[in-house]
Amino acid sequence: MRISSNLFFETGLRTINLQQSDLMHRYQQVGTGRRMITPADDPLAAAQTINIAQSQSLNVRYAENRQIAKTQLGIQENTLDSVSTLLSGLKTRLVEAGNGTLSDADRGVLANVLENAKDNLMGLANATDGNGQYLFSGHSGSRPPFIADSFGAVSYQGDEGRRLIQVDQTRQLDSADTGLDIFTKAAPGARDYITHVAAGNQGTGIIGKPVIADPKGQYVGAKFELSFTEAGDGSMQYSVTVRDAADYILSGPSVPVAYDDSTETLALPGGVQVAFSGMPADGDAFSVEPVFVTDPFISAQQSALGTEGTAVLGKPGVTDPAGEYMGKQVDVAFQDNAGTLQYQLTVDGATGPWVNYTDPGPGGVLDLGGGLEVAFEGVPNDGYAFSVEPVEPSTNLNVFDALDDIIAALKTPVQGDPAAHANYQNVLASAMQRLDVNFDQVQTVVSSVGTRLSEIDAIDANSNVRDLSYAQDLSRLEDVDYYEAIAQLQLRTAALDAASMAFKKIQATSMFNMKG
Repeated sequence: MRISSNLFFETGLRTINLQQSDLMHRYQQVGTGRRMITPADDPLAAAQTINIAQSQSLNVRYAENRQIAKTQLGIQENTLDSVSTLLSGLKTRLVEAGNGTLSDADRGVLANVLENAKDNLMGLANATDGNGQYLFSGHSGSRPPFIADSFGAVSYQGDEGRRLIQVDQTRQLDSADTGLDIFTKAAPGARDYITHVAAGNQGTGIIGKPVIADPKGQYVGAKFELSFTEAGDGSMQYSVTVRDAADYILSGPSVPVAYDDSTETLALPGGVQVAFSGMPADGDAFSVEPVFVTDPFISAQQSALGTEGTAVLGKPGVTDPAGEYMGKQVDVAFQDNAGTLQYQLTVDGATGPWVNYTDPGPGGVLDLGGGLEVAFEGVPNDGYAFSVEPVEPSTNLNVFDALDDIIAALKTPVQGDPAAHANYQNVLASAMQRLDVNFDQVQTVVSSVGTRLSEIDAIDANSNVRDLSYAQDLSRLEDVDYYEAIAQLQLRTAALDAASMAFKKIQATSMFNMKG
């Protein structure tokens, strides 16, 4: 086999270039500290590092989001702490306002103090974050949540949007609560009643704090209206009307009951009683309103009279609080289809199929599905229909309205007028009850904020562990083993020297240099 001089040169140069390239690769590994200079070095590890780097980047982004959430929640917590302090001071002022020795002038001064407190509360309710966004406006951060009209009445102008921040892969947290929830609603699970007095009462009757005497009472969660009338013999009597959250009458007006001014408590039907004193006048009226509903739905209402047949419609009930019909209006229509009675549901405008109806008998229940049922028995006529609607308590819990009521009462002269003084005491008692509910709600929100901050701290701890794990995985895949790399560097250097010496030796080889 003949080997040409060109082949000698080409082979030598190619070998030297390969050794130089490998040596350069080792230099790059040692210089950068990375095992993979290009994805071709380890394709599988390169793909894994991309996924891990993406997860690590998301982890950093979530950490930044959590810091934003902590800042927002911290501002909210500080603001609500100030609101709690202010409300505590207001409750103290209202106790002072109940002092019977105060003159009209003293009450006028106290009214000015409460007006200033209302302005301070308004300022806190319209607090902003560090970016100029209003804290409690929901999604309408550029708009103040509470605005006063020309008469001083304050109303909520924001929305009910939740400012959710993604703090982890599968977790979102509210970074701010809405002013509607904080300043106009009761705490979830609250079971309080609030009293109101009708404008224009002429007697000296004073209604006190209601209590639930029987938690399982039939009308717990309903509204009670007391009306006083004068009997033919000049004595006073009262009757009670019970209404549901939609203001439909559940019971009453009851048969008038004689009123004894030595009575300290009036027992209302269905599990509620209320403190009462003084002597009302003919036509005086009072109400006892809940801040809660025992059932999120009103009593089902028949749509048209004369179509009920033998049907008896009762109270709706909840079988599954997480059911798909919760918070939605359900309309139920009946038809006679060739002698077969059927019913059809329409849920928030979406109409379902017709279903055959069978009378469940006395005490029966019609299961509407979606977590909702209604007491129903009998056979309705063709065209019968009823609806079930969700409601919330109708009691006014706007803290600013409560302050307006007591400020107006404080400015009204009562000296020498027993009826006016009784009305003042009733308004004062109602305002204190409402402030108690508002204070409890603020404390509930503060507790919720603290819980969210604690959750963020826990997520941070888990995130730090994950970040360390990601760093270790990336180091395992990417970082070079310096002992191995340096040994390989020395080996490749020796190999390059050997290749150069071999090339030089071969280059010196010539047939003319060979001796015979």
